[in-house]
Amino acid sequence: MRHILTAKNLLSNPIFKFPNCLPFLSTVCCICRQFVGENLCSFADSPSLFEMWFHFLQLRSALNISSALRQVVHGTRWHAKRKSYKVLFWREITPLAVPIFMENACVLLMGVLSTFLVSWLGKDAMAGVGLADSFNMVIMAFFAAIDLGTTVVVAFSLGKRDRRRARVATRQSLVIMTLFAVLLATLIHHFGEQIIDFVAGDATTEVKALALTYLELTVLSYPAAAITLIGSGALRGAGNTKIPLLINGSLNILNIIISGILIYGLFSWPGLGFVGAGLGLTISRYIGAVAILWVLAIGFNPALRISLKSYFKPLNFSIIWEVMG
Repeated sequence: MRHILTAKNLLSNPIFKFPNCLPFLSTVCCICRQFVGENLCSFADSPSLFEMWFHFLQLRSALNISSALRQVVHGTRWHAKRKSYKVLFWREITPLAVPIFMENACVLLMGVLSTFLVSWLGKDAMAGVGLADSFNMVIMAFFAAIDLGTTVVVAFSLGKRDRRRARVATRQSLVIMTLFAVLLATLIHHFGEQIIDFVAGDATTEVKALALTYLELTVLSYPAAAITLIGSGALRGAGNTKIPLLINGSLNILNIIISGILIYGLFSWPGLGFVGAGLGLTISRYIGAVAILWVLAIGFNPALRISLKSYFKPLNFSIIWEVMG
């Protein structure tokens, strides 16, 4: 049996019991009004549709309670305190601070996980990774300082609606710190033995040899670490804290998988042993660097869309000093 839509059974629908029906009613009223103007003669044979349109016109003003609700809300205690420090803390600061805290924890976990993964190889292996990572953390702290400077400059530029300056600051920070990381890795590779002797102190020869091996492998990841940290800082400056957290969190998972396979092998392959720890960490960081560059290139955040060819443009050292200052 054909169902006849009338104003009575339409208005009995549960959707009309909620304020959400107002946009729906307004849209339908406009459609009905246009339909009446073009097909006025057809309503003689369709009294139910004409009745529905008539009721919509009456209910439109009766159900328009947005202004009344606004007046009620304005009179509440919550509305008066909507900009208080407690409300701003939980609504504005917490959604930004929690992902940043978790992201920094993920960055620190990279070295801890490497130490954990080599724990089955013996105490000397754990000591070697710990000694090398104690020096690596100093380099990571320097990259984190530039990362913070990039965050500040990008946030300040976007606050002034200067997207070009934000993109230039991000691009130049990435280029300068990548070149500096390459130079730093070269120097550490040549003076690694002296660095380990200074850091290790009275450690045994076996521990120093393992620490030097791990250090020479992980210095290769310095450019990737610089790109990941500074790119994450630029995204945070643009208000996007979830993507850096997602990328750095994924790096820890990749580090566990890749390093575990390289250290202990897979199926019939015996693995590389201690060398796999440093190599797995390096591979994981380069995957993170590629992910950061890809996010910036596709313009996931429109304010920081940086094409790959733009990295070869001339540098503006005034912005660089502002980032480092």
